[in-house]
Amino acid sequence: MKTKSEVMKDLAKVRRRKIVIQKKTDGFDAIGNPIETWENWKTLRVERTSLWGREYYAARAVNEENTIEYTAKYVPFLDELNTVEYRIIDGKKIFDIKHIDPLKDDGMWLKIKALQSGVVDDG
Repeated sequence: MKTKSEVMKDLAKVRRRKIVIQKKTDGFDAIGNPIETWENWKTLRVERTSLWGREYYAARAVNEENTIEYTAKYVPFLDELNTVEYRIIDGKKIFDIKHIDPLKDDGMWLKIKALQSGVVDDG
């Protein structure tokens, strides 16, 4: 059972940012070449934080300083999420999912660490 202060801390998390999770589908083009396409799968409200301090410098050492952490309230469809078949669209930026981590023992929150890999092509 959570204490009142823990419950209030959970309620204080502000999930302002809306992200789109995309799922990869493999297919073939008109002449039979294999292609992969990305389709919008789910929309999710999250709290976005950048790396800072020790985490930032560790990521910078391996050229991953564009890593972002998203904190989301757990919903059952997130059990399907993995680092190979899914990616995140945040505004006009594309992020590859690097790590998915449930927070605390209650399983109420999920932290997704993602690395920017490109920009959405509007054309």
